[in-house]
Amino acid sequence: MSEEKNENMEQNEGVKIDIETPETEPVECAAQENVETEPAEEMDMGGGEIGILKKQVENLENILKEKNEEILRRAADLDNYRKRLTKETEDKIRFANQSVVKDFLPVIDNIEMALQHTEEGSPLREGIELTIKSFKDALSKHGVKEVDAEIGTIFDPAVHEAIMMDSNAEYENNAITLCVQKGYLLNDRVIRPAKVKVNKI
Repeated sequence: MSEEKNENMEQNEGVKIDIETPETEPVECAAQENVETEPAEEMDMGGGEIGILKKQVENLENILKEKNEEILRRAADLDNYRKRLTKETEDKIRFANQSVVKDFLPVIDNIEMALQHTEEGSPLREGIELTIKSFKDALSKHGVKEVDAEIGTIFDPAVHEAIMMDSNAEYENNAITLCVQKGYLLNDRVIRPAKVKVNKI
């Protein structure tokens, strides 16, 4: 009886060994696979996310750079506009009386022409000379002055207008030999060029 029990126990123990071994080994292998594969997957996911974030940062930096350049361009345009507006305003003030001055120029021409037909030393001549001087002094206070067109002065197309040509060996080429009509400047702007005769040799 005791021998049968021992045999049964041995058989039972053998069964336990056979049953436990196949069940435990696959579980341990699966657990090891999970331990090995999960960190790799997490690393791959982390690297991909970093790459996406870097790309987004790069795009944002490019957008920011473009916006900064646009702001600088607009600031420069605004500054140029302000300067242009300031200059235009100043010019309007400086040359506000230009049309009035131009209307007085023929009057001066007529008075100077009358002066040429008076006798030297006569009271009339002295009176006309004083009138012309007073007239020009008043205009000078408002920025008006004559264009230099003295005989011998070199012709300057910016302030002179050649209406006749001359050929005179006494003067160099392009020298003014006669001023037909005086020219005038208003705050250094030509409001009427001097009409002159120019030497060509």
